[in-house]
Amino acid sequence: MDGDFEIEEERDEKERGEGFEEKWQRDPVGAATGGLVLILLGLVLFAANQGWVQWANFWGYFLVGLGLIFLLGIAIRFAMPEYQRPVGGRLTAALILIAVGLGGIFGFTQFWPLILIAIGLAVLIGGLVRRG
Repeated sequence: MDGDFEIEEERDEKERGEGFEEKWQRDPVGAATGGLVLILLGLVLFAANQGWVQWANFWGYFLVGLGLIFLLGIAIRFAMPEYQRPVGGRLTAALILIAVGLGGIFGFTQFWPLILIAIGLAVLIGGLVRRG
């Protein structure tokens, strides 16, 4: 009966977020990423309002910027051990966003193969990182 109480106590700790390392509870990299995404959206919309970017393809600039923000977050996670987390999915998303964004800016027919290349690179890098 005493063992059941310990299991229930561990489950309660997990539900409250206790028992996890501090770096998983407070992640300033994630908060900074969210803030940068909002700033990027504001900048791209402002550029479109000023006529610096055409409304027809402003989303392409946003996607490229979003992919670059993801890559910056990945670089920070590699550079600072206290914020390291798995980044394979984020790397895949970043490369795909950049490829689709470039396709929207310069014409999708020229750049759609970059999506396949981005996915292939992400799979390759993810496989090498896991094994290393």
